[in-house]
Amino acid sequence: MKVTYRNIGFLVAVAAMVASAVLPSVARSSKKAAAAVRWEDGADARKADYYFMEAQRQNSQDSDDAFFDLMQGAWALDSTDTDAGMTLGYYIMALGQRDTVYAARGYRMMRRHFMENPSDYYGAIFYGMINDRLGNTAESVRVWQTLDSLHPDNPDVALKYAEALTNRRDSLSLRKAVEVARRIERAEGPELGLTSHTVRSLLELGDTAAVFAELERFRRVSPRNSNFYIYAGDVNMVLQRPDSAIACYDYACAVDSTNGLAYFKRAEYFKNRGDSVSFDREVFKALGMESLDTEVKLEMLGSYVRQLYTDSLQRPRIQHLFEVIINQNPHEPRIRDLYSSYLVAVEDFGSAAEQQETALDADPSDLHRWQGTMSLWYSAKNYDRANEVGQRALHYFPDDAGISLMIGGNYEMLDKWDDAMVYFRRSLENCDSAAYEQRSQAMAAIGDVYHHKENSDSAFIWYEQAIRTNPDNVLALNNFAYYLAEENRDLDRAEQLAEICVAAQPDNDTFLDTYAWIFFRKHDYQRAKEYIDQAIDLEADDPQADVLHHAGDIYYMSGEPEEALGLWEDALRLDPGNALLQKKVRNRTHYYE
Repeated sequence: MKVTYRNIGFLVAVAAMVASAVLPSVARSSKKAAAAVRWEDGADARKADYYFMEAQRQNSQDSDDAFFDLMQGAWALDSTDTDAGMTLGYYIMALGQRDTVYAARGYRMMRRHFMENPSDYYGAIFYGMINDRLGNTAESVRVWQTLDSLHPDNPDVALKYAEALTNRRDSLSLRKAVEVARRIERAEGPELGLTSHTVRSLLELGDTAAVFAELERFRRVSPRNSNFYIYAGDVNMVLQRPDSAIACYDYACAVDSTNGLAYFKRAEYFKNRGDSVSFDREVFKALGMESLDTEVKLEMLGSYVRQLYTDSLQRPRIQHLFEVIINQNPHEPRIRDLYSSYLVAVEDFGSAAEQQETALDADPSDLHRWQGTMSLWYSAKNYDRANEVGQRALHYFPDDAGISLMIGGNYEMLDKWDDAMVYFRRSLENCDSAAYEQRSQAMAAIGDVYHHKENSDSAFIWYEQAIRTNPDNVLALNNFAYYLAEENRDLDRAEQLAEICVAAQPDNDTFLDTYAWIFFRKHDYQRAKEYIDQAIDLEADDPQADVLHHAGDIYYMSGEPEEALGLWEDALRLDPGNALLQKKVRNRTHYYE
């Protein structure tokens, strides 16, 4: 199993600073110092030293598998070496995140190292952060208190100690957290972050008088700090004092009229109060301000759009907002993404694709964005434009099988089957052997081309390969089943294939239509009618001509000619050039193709 930092789920945030940067160097230095003392301890100890040092070398070269194997070897040879145990324990916890017994073993190894080496600064930090992450509040307090006692002049350690105390939430710990924050403030000076930590502890204690005293104390020190008034407004909202909260937000705007966050907070206040007019006004003010952080703008704009996009009368206003924010941040792809998502929601796929193309101009290295842009042009039925994007994408990703597959699909829609075949085969050639799903898709697409060219034998060979490669490829299963039914070949096999599709996606109208058509070919008209009715119901808002055509045939053979005629007429309105439908409607009877 490949062990890398990005494999680590719940420990990623904790380990990023310590494991990837600090621990290897610290482990090397402590191990080097210990090596001379332990060199005479025996062959196993000397071999463990070698394994440990070699593990560090492999880690520096990003050879994660070798690093992990060597660390395990070092520990197996010498389990008294807690340096190795702490590092290995971290990896064991990461790998055992779904195995509590395995993870607990890793935790014990790290705990043992801390117990025996509390002065190992970085090891203790790492262990403390692990406990913070896991919610082991008592152990977190013990670790950070130990570090704080050893490094009393380190404000970062003191702050972690205060946070750990606050997380315990008992009154004694909360009051101690306030004392620690005061100590940091005396050494470092007043700072809003420290005040917020103190206020949090006082809120947990339920001491509202002390909360307001703390806020007033900071206000006297920094009376023109608009961010303080925003924070004070938030505290008042928590304490259910909305009038005081809006007064704070108003004052923040007055103190600094360029602070977009203050307008954002006012907007949130009006939204929570149900005042949509004031909410709209503040949103426009906030989003029009260049000082407002892009992340905040995205959050605010997203919330606004989600509330209003269903109202078509609001679309000009939303359009204007996007124009304003895009003018401020013309090269920010996340804004283009949000705008594109909105345009997709209102089914303006072409405009959504244009936004994605603009984002690609700024950053052409995003493969998924290329694929998404092609999909949007496909949804807009602009297959030529989709292929233009695809050809540009191949310039950056010439060997990407997915792009070639999508280009082939666009050529299919343009009835350029020879071109489609070229790109389907290119996709298959570029597919990794392990990418069985994508290989199966390419094989099925080649089968589609052969069937269109009336080469059924070759088509069925490719469908068989597609299904063997990925038995869950329901599109290949469906197409194979349908074309077998069309040619009245091996209807039992066709039924088996279609049954898998319907079981997998019982609300898929295409699969139900195929299943019904197979029963029609088998002269089981009752079951055919059962499934074609389900397909028609699913297509009530978007009827398809071929399904209605099949339904007419099924109803006619079920002894309901009038209902059949109505269905054929509906199908003909959707497909007026269909000669067979014209003949059936004109003569009010069924004809085989």
